[in-house]
Amino acid sequence: MAVLVMALLLLCPCIGCAEDVSNVPFTGHKIDVDKSIFDWKGIAPETENTAAISEGEYIWKDAKGDDTGNGKYTYPLDKQLKKGADLKEFRVTFDDDNLYFLVKTNRPAEWWTPYRVIGIDTDGASGGRNGMQVLAEGDIDELSPDSGTYAELKVAPELACEYVVAVSSTYKGRIWDASGKLIAFRDDQPEDTAGFKIADMNWNTVEVAIPWALIGGKPENKAYRLIVAVGQQDGDTAREIHEVASEWHGGGGETSDAGGVDPDVYDLAGAERAVQERELGSFKMSASPGDTEGFATIDKSYLTVYFGSNQQPNN
Repeated sequence: MAVLVMALLLLCPCIGCAEDVSNVPFTGHKIDVDKSIFDWKGIAPETENTAAISEGEYIWKDAKGDDTGNGKYTYPLDKQLKKGADLKEFRVTFDDDNLYFLVKTNRPAEWWTPYRVIGIDTDGASGGRNGMQVLAEGDIDELSPDSGTYAELKVAPELACEYVVAVSSTYKGRIWDASGKLIAFRDDQPEDTAGFKIADMNWNTVEVAIPWALIGGKPENKAYRLIVAVGQQDGDTAREIHEVASEWHGGGGETSDAGGVDPDVYDLAGAERAVQERELGSFKMSASPGDTEGFATIDKSYLTVYFGSNQQPNN
């Protein structure tokens, strides 16, 4: 039997390989963002670091235990902050009105939820260079969740994002456009942007609804590229990584206090661990705090999602 399997692998090397779904258009379905994830029906792929299309959903299954940033990152010493930034699944679906995301990580302690950043490159596979390369950094002298993510992260020119979404806490979020202007916010207040919804199931699984009208309209038969980064949150922004871990901050970064250029991101979607470690370690240690020229650059860790027409039957 072993000889037969080896012969088949030699004749058909794709046997056992995950299907590439980056150029497969799919049709979506409605999601109720309501603290229940049971309307997400798709079956995740068995193989880590692969994607599948199932029941009208794009599903990325991320590898376990690759939440090490540049390969050296560790979590804070306080037991309540010992995990929470290891991405497990990222799902996408849509209907005529909304784009829907589901982000699942390993479960943090108590209410110390992850900080999730999603860059949306609407130029997709066409490789356009419109949009922002620095993913909504914000003013380091202000440190307001309205002005940016403070994740100290940028993307290659061909991945420049027209929109950046940040999800913090269990119900809060922000969306910025290509110029860095805040265009939507969710704080569970009467002033919230209509239709922008965020709800968690159990601290580590959150679903998001974004009206297409906020982000340029519904695409049909078009690929988007999505950059998905996960860190820890601190005051609804990304929690700083320090050189040496302390009670409230992880270690393995560049500086002993806040304000460096090392990315405050533990995990990325879309690439193997070695690739994301290289990318998250590509910052320039000599750069001054807040200098975007010194930020780590993402060029391989992204997902390509091909939105089909909902006039077609579901995959």
